[in-house]
Amino acid sequence: MCTTLDRAQAGGPDTPSYLLFTGIELWRYGAFLYGGALWSPDGLDADGFTLKVLLNGGKYSYFSGGLQQTIGGTLASAAALPGWRFTRDGLTVSLFLGPVVQDYRLTPVDPGSRLHGFYVGGEFAADIWYQPSPRTLATVSGGITSIDATGYLRTSFGFRVFQPAFIGPEIQEYWTGNYQELQFGAHMTGLHLNGLEWLVGSGWALTSDHRWGPYFHVGVNARY
Repeated sequence: MCTTLDRAQAGGPDTPSYLLFTGIELWRYGAFLYGGALWSPDGLDADGFTLKVLLNGGKYSYFSGGLQQTIGGTLASAAALPGWRFTRDGLTVSLFLGPVVQDYRLTPVDPGSRLHGFYVGGEFAADIWYQPSPRTLATVSGGITSIDATGYLRTSFGFRVFQPAFIGPEIQEYWTGNYQELQFGAHMTGLHLNGLEWLVGSGWALTSDHRWGPYFHVGVNARY
């Protein structure tokens, strides 16, 4: 459950090779904190090998139909994903594949949940950033693991209404075990403040256990 800003710009000898990122995701029934890094030896704005390291963890709750009560859960996850970046005329595509570990703890224990305990698996992830003009933006990011096919998908469109950032709609989906969450909202992407780049989004979330509520997320990254 994360979103990183990873876009192509004109390359050069001083192109940064590291991107550090962190963020928080909040909604009515959960809160997650994530962080990590991208490393591209040839530069973040060039084709080539890229390593993505991601840490993610938080608390959530859901309603169990079998137990007829609310279950509280915690999730901790870590992944190290080697991959490759392709850049062409405003389009950046990054593809990753590597190992992931996840730990699920439920209170009380829910026998109907397909995920509880510690798991080791593989993860495939992709980040796409398309900027056909200085004022338009489209992004797609997502990932899926071999751990009961858990994953996430986010797509967004943006328009540079004001010079500092892109503003537009976003749709996000998360699925894990027998739980799914769908979010509809708006975002502001690419706001630069004091050498940092920010992403902010908010909207409405719906879940497979028939609950709803507002969500909010904010992310920030820096290049070195």
